[in-house]
Amino acid sequence: MSVLGRQVVNNSSYEIYAYDILYRSEGEDIDSNDLSISASSVATVLNDFGLENVVGHYKGFLRVDTEFLSNSIMNTLSKEQFTLMILQSSFLDKSLVPKLQKLVKKGFKFGLNDSVINSSTINAVVTLLKYVSFVKIDVLNSDEVYVNKLIEYLKSKNKKIIASKIETHEVYDIYKEKGVDYFQGYYLKRPNIIKTTAFNASQTQILELWKLIKNNASTKEIVSELEKNHALTLKLMQFINSSFFSFRTQISSMSQIINLLGRDALANWLLIFMVSEKNKNGPVNHPLLLMVINRTEVMVNLLKLVKPSSSMEERSTAYLVGMLSLIHLLFQMEHREFLHKLRVSDEVEEAMFEAKGFFGQLLVFTRYIENADAAHINEYIKKYNLNKDDTNRIITQAMVKVNEFDRMIKESY
Repeated sequence: MSVLGRQVVNNSSYEIYAYDILYRSEGEDIDSNDLSISASSVATVLNDFGLENVVGHYKGFLRVDTEFLSNSIMNTLSKEQFTLMILQSSFLDKSLVPKLQKLVKKGFKFGLNDSVINSSTINAVVTLLKYVSFVKIDVLNSDEVYVNKLIEYLKSKNKKIIASKIETHEVYDIYKEKGVDYFQGYYLKRPNIIKTTAFNASQTQILELWKLIKNNASTKEIVSELEKNHALTLKLMQFINSSFFSFRTQISSMSQIINLLGRDALANWLLIFMVSEKNKNGPVNHPLLLMVINRTEVMVNLLKLVKPSSSMEERSTAYLVGMLSLIHLLFQMEHREFLHKLRVSDEVEEAMFEAKGFFGQLLVFTRYIENADAAHINEYIKKYNLNKDDTNRIITQAMVKVNEFDRMIKESY
């Protein structure tokens, strides 16, 4: 099976600049740099996924080799939206420079992908700089001495620098200090955890409302509690009436929201609002917030595929497990401490920490999808007797939902 994925490339303020598009086939090494997207794969993405769904309104980075550059599929690519990132395995190909000369004149933009910089490779990188706008440096496997020399040289040539494989905030801080323009890596998912024991007043109010819903309070009690927080009520109304939810009628009352969304769904969305209350000037760690939305969408839609007869309660649990597996990072709280504040069930906690039970396995499946791990995805497809096309459709649907949520967030601030 082949599977599509994308990783965020963001600036030093955690704002998304582009998506790095991955297209993996079963058996490919998940850590390989040579994850090129072949011409046939681009055709598949164009036809089955729609590149506009994959990148939304952001830039797209496509990993390519010299063979790709000779294919007629090049004529279908948007020169404004996509940058073609040349794989390091093609740097020394004698046919590369002549191809770049012709394509740059036609208006295509290029970059160098995940370059491992050392004494053996730095000259090849410098030779190609005339034709590229971006250089992505694999900071995990490069020689720091040569990286420092290259960064200074790139800045003197006004080239944009992307530091990739940033695993920790310590490494992120180092490369931010060096003047790198963009960043890519798992540090977004694993920020420094600053232990905290208290929420602010608005967050506490939302948490109490969340608990009220979970404790089966009456609709009248829930509406009464909501109306005590006018800012939350207005924000909730604005979100519910956005394109993300796509309700056919305009929502004008809190009772309508409860009836249309359902109690559990409303409770889960309140956790998102708790995050937004952390910072009145905008969403906290925006790329990570989008990861939360992606994970919950994939979790719920996988449940519907695996178990078509699933109840609303089961779908709510799938959503909650997906959300709570990441959202503690947005609050910068230790995971179990955050869950204990919410008083979640043992089933939910064990799903996240021990991968136990049906929802635990669903979460594992979802994580493989996020990493575009084709081999393990295929194992779970066989385990649950799923259709591969349906699984790819779920991936695309989640991307579309994330793009819609992204627009909704931007319109709200």
